[in-house]
Amino acid sequence: MNKLGTKTLKILLFIGVFSYLQYYDVKRGAFSVNSITGGLFAASAVYLIASLFGIVLSLTQNYLIAIVGTAALALFLAFKLDDLIASVSWLTEERMMYILGGFATLCFIRDIIIIKKTLSGASTTTTEEAQSTSEPNIDVNAGKPIKTIQEVCKENPKMMMELSKHLEKRNGHKPTYEELIEYIDNEAFHLLSDNQVEQETQAIIEQARNKARQQINGQ
Repeated sequence: MNKLGTKTLKILLFIGVFSYLQYYDVKRGAFSVNSITGGLFAASAVYLIASLFGIVLSLTQNYLIAIVGTAALALFLAFKLDDLIASVSWLTEERMMYILGGFATLCFIRDIIIIKKTLSGASTTTTEEAQSTSEPNIDVNAGKPIKTIQEVCKENPKMMMELSKHLEKRNGHKPTYEELIEYIDNEAFHLLSDNQVEQETQAIIEQARNKARQQINGQ
């Protein structure tokens, strides 16, 4: 059992013992202010014994040893309390009960505060995790039109210059702006089919033959 479970169990024991004693006194018609005081003292004693059991269990990690050890320590401390009361002139059994009851009440309140903080922290963490998992991934580019490669090229002066040089080498003259735009839209970024590749190859071959014939005739 973890620390949160141990503290919760001690609180339930405290409330259970106190409630049972009050119910018992009311049922037999002996309920009074002393019943409340006595119930608090008895519940405080059970609470302190449960706390002692938790300490011994955390040290030994064995329930049987923890039960025997807690019983032995409780008896030992009870005898020591009697010796302490006898050795101190102003201390009486009633005052010792008030001291132990007050100490147990402070521990009881402290445990409630710790449990409340733990549960509040766990609830906050769970809420944050739920929000983080439920929030959809927002695309920062959502709603913006996707630019084509032709549009990107037209907006890039360097790419326009390179394509213009390429087109000039291919056609033998510097292209106009309209020719360059037409080349970008229809040719520059389009894959050629097999027929187009064959036609262009034949055109290049025919062009080379014509140049060769011209050179032969010129000689």
